[in-house]
Amino acid sequence: MRTVLTVVAGVLALLCLGGVATAYVWYSRASAPDRSTPDVAVINYLQATLVSRDSNRAKLFTCDGAVSSVDEFAADVARREQELGVSFAINIEDVAVAEAAAADASVIAVIRRSAAIDGIHQSLADTWRFDLKDRDGWRVCSGSKIS
Repeated sequence: MRTVLTVVAGVLALLCLGGVATAYVWYSRASAPDRSTPDVAVINYLQATLVSRDSNRAKLFTCDGAVSSVDEFAADVARREQELGVSFAINIEDVAVAEAAAADASVIAVIRRSAAIDGIHQSLADTWRFDLKDRDGWRVCSGSKIS
């Protein structure tokens, strides 16, 4: 009887360890930022910077933690929201990889901001170019408005 209980306890311990390992792998995959392709990295970066306004999350998608031109754009949007007393809806549109190599890529994206000001729906769109490097996943290294 003692041998049976020892075997059962050993099997249960192995099952518990296997469950813990599986849960850890699932959690790490679910919580890891998606930097699998250049366009996905740009979308996630812009969502974090302009929509969620979460600078800590945005840093996960950049080469050195900040892309000053996009940060300045985000600050300008926030300033305009305060001045006008409105909240802009930010849409990231027409994201496309313009150039790609093994470890470098360029992505073009349109950033549209919309709001109803004095009862009139208004929208502005700017085209941006982002340069990325593959550093353990694609990361945005620079961004500039091209129109």
